[in-house]
Amino acid sequence: MSDLDTVAERELLAEALEVAAASVTLVSREPLGAGSVVGFDVAQQPGSDPLRYYVDTSKVVVETETGMVLGEGAAPEARIWLHPADPHLSVLPALAFHDAAEQLLARLGITDAQPPVFVAYRPGRRAVLFAEATAKRVWMKVVQARRVERIVEMHAACARAGLPVPATLGWSPAGVILLENAAGTPVADAPWQPGPLLDRVDELRTRIAQVDISRPVRGVAERLDWYEQRLIGRPAVADVAIGADVTDVADIARRVRDLLAAGGAGRTPRVVHGDLHFGQLFLDGDAVSGLIDIDTMGVGDEAEDPAAFLAHATVSALLTPIGHRARVWELADLGCDRWAPDQAVRALFAVHMLGHALAAADTDDEALVQTLLRAARAVLDGGAPSECQSPADSKKPLTVSYFSA
Repeated sequence: MSDLDTVAERELLAEALEVAAASVTLVSREPLGAGSVVGFDVAQQPGSDPLRYYVDTSKVVVETETGMVLGEGAAPEARIWLHPADPHLSVLPALAFHDAAEQLLARLGITDAQPPVFVAYRPGRRAVLFAEATAKRVWMKVVQARRVERIVEMHAACARAGLPVPATLGWSPAGVILLENAAGTPVADAPWQPGPLLDRVDELRTRIAQVDISRPVRGVAERLDWYEQRLIGRPAVADVAIGADVTDVADIARRVRDLLAAGGAGRTPRVVHGDLHFGQLFLDGDAVSGLIDIDTMGVGDEAEDPAAFLAHATVSALLTPIGHRARVWELADLGCDRWAPDQAVRALFAVHMLGHALAAADTDDEALVQTLLRAARAVLDGGAPSECQSPADSKKPLTVSYFSA
């Protein structure tokens, strides 16, 4: 089964559950391995919440299957599981329920924690939960078991470099890391101004570059082929969301490759966050007091972080209520003035826009697809992200996400 065809994945799930395909609604798609993990909500009886199922075409072998598998265990063609029974995150099913989380926190002396709350989930990759207690909030990051020691070591390296990462309270080789709350106020809730915030981001990038780690980062350019092929190759996208702009997608991808080829010579790799945006930052006044989600940190092109920051700001501006958009657009445009003279920043920004366009296409949001492609073209042409705005801009949230890191 090709993961280019969401219809096939929906029908596979409907057949496995013996339900009508009309009761199955797409909610997410996550690239993984040789394919992807696609989330669907399956309607239940009226008045009941839908159940979240995942169809996994990654072909990644797991230690223990937690659902239905097509093909041999050593070479799975596809698998289906019910959230939170993620076979890639072996500790998640237990941790998602209060008894197991309660026992884990009790080892830290926390005996009055509330049931854990999910705040983020990337199927097959990681989940983030928190438990509220009288004395503190404890964050529980669930990752693939093979990655946990590296992430713990990365937190220690960042702390040694003086970066304001949350303190590590404990960890398990099964794949869970317990973290303190980040210090300060999330940027989304803080009264920042665009220019000073960009100054703080540049200062933070300089500090990140001094962290003593050598692991290579997986750059967003590695997802370019994946995004392009699915934007052009999925029948639903070609017929509904993109239409005559299929050629435009290929042209954007070609221009990205040309810019990266022309600008790659002589650049010295440096340590980058790998997924830097204002959702990862906390402020105390004007100072950055907290930095989270450092799992993606590694050595790569210095353009990675400004491109990710600009892309996140652009999408955030598009999806922010109209009365509050001006400040976020100013942040995106000032950031572009500051960073996009670097042609690699322009190129990687365009890759991010293709990824978000693919997410919007899966919801058949033609207006948002076109807006995101206009943003890619505007920045590739040396313009500003805000040039993509039009009266037809979508007011709907971008509910399907494609991650690059």
